[in-house]
Amino acid sequence: MKNINELLKNLTKLILTNPQKMIREDDLKNLSKDFNFEEVISQIYMNLKNIGFELIKTKFLEQQFYILTSEGKDDSITPSQYGALALIIALSKEIDGNIKLSELKEIFKEVWDTDIQTLIDRDYLRKFDELGIVKVAPLGKAIM
Repeated sequence: MKNINELLKNLTKLILTNPQKMIREDDLKNLSKDFNFEEVISQIYMNLKNIGFELIKTKFLEQQFYILTSEGKDDSITPSQYGALALIIALSKEIDGNIKLSELKEIFKEVWDTDIQTLIDRDYLRKFDELGIVKVAPLGKAIM
């Protein structure tokens, strides 16, 4: 990349067109290694904010991610699902992020097949069957 403006344009486009709506911080640092990363990420924040998006930094599985969100809430998530997600986030903070799948199923047995399964299907929550745990995914953290 010849200059910082070209880099900013390309990184902003990459973030906007990424189907997962997220990118690892290490990937951004590698792509902008010839420039000051703090300046680059600050300008990307501003570029996105100017067109109605936000970039949220979060940690998941010991890696830093930037997640693209739009202002306001996700209309595809019901108030009940928001409430369940908020409670799960609070629980995960209490127990270091790992919530036992069996305990979560017991707590949310009345809404497991509807609200909780929808949150898993939409990647707001990640279920790790082999470990028997559930974690709040970066996208789940971003919408709260």
